[in-house]
Amino acid sequence: MSSKKKTSPKSKVIAAVMIVAALGGGLLWLRKDANGLRNALSYHYWIDRYTGVETYKPEVKYFTRGSRDHKDVCFTFDDGPHEAGAPLILDNLKKAGVHATFFVVGIRVKQHPELVKRMIDEGNEVGNHTQDHLRLDGLPIKNVQAEIENCATNIERACGRRPALLRPPGMRFKHETLALATKLGYTTVGWNVGAQDFVPAPSGHPTKEMEDEIHTTPDQVAERVIKGVKPGVIILLHDNPVTAQALPKIFDWLKKEGYTVKTVTQMLAELKPPVIIEPDPVFVPPAKKKMVKSLPSVGATTHKA
Repeated sequence: MSSKKKTSPKSKVIAAVMIVAALGGGLLWLRKDANGLRNALSYHYWIDRYTGVETYKPEVKYFTRGSRDHKDVCFTFDDGPHEAGAPLILDNLKKAGVHATFFVVGIRVKQHPELVKRMIDEGNEVGNHTQDHLRLDGLPIKNVQAEIENCATNIERACGRRPALLRPPGMRFKHETLALATKLGYTTVGWNVGAQDFVPAPSGHPTKEMEDEIHTTPDQVAERVIKGVKPGVIILLHDNPVTAQALPKIFDWLKKEGYTVKTVTQMLAELKPPVIIEPDPVFVPPAKKKMVKSLPSVGATTHKA
């Protein structure tokens, strides 16, 4: 006579539910850890992550996230400088004692060169976000080059510095764009956490109309950023007053949780092996390069890793 007890149908159902719940919970954790379900289910993603290619692709100088070994985050602000948003953002950065990386648009740099100069003077980094904010994947390569070089020219005229970082608008680009950027001396920079704050607001302080225009409020911007924070993430924000108003809440939370805010080049320097880039080196016009060849780059900004 067998002493084994038969498993009841109810017990089987409970066990099945527990297994499904465990698998679902594990998948949700992987999704969050991998920044999306597509990555979580992709063996290419996990291979890249294991080999370190997930963070930086040296052959095309493409930086996608910082080290997971450091409790750091990077703030990047796109599409400015706008007269309404940039001063408020800079005020909040200065008050918090942190620096960020601004990816600026050439036509707006031409309108507000003083804001780009202020970014540099206050220790921030300025990157190239093209001249007209066009999607580069739909342009002939000669037009892509013009978009990058014209923006760089406006930055040079505004602050006397040469940008070393590039972010294609909408992260829309082809492989040949990365090859061109590398040839021109740029490191291309992606992002991991966004707050859906894309549309610039038109005046100095966020009104109900502005919040309706970008379909968000400062609290929502802060909550979206905080929800996505993990060691090494690059945060995408935009140059508008609603976003500026969200910054104090984000900075307070990061401080409480023990995070440090770094610039793009500081996070690059923390990779293994480190990638050392001089942010915004002093621009020397071609005709004068021979004259100052033996002199150091006076006023060049450097960061310690």
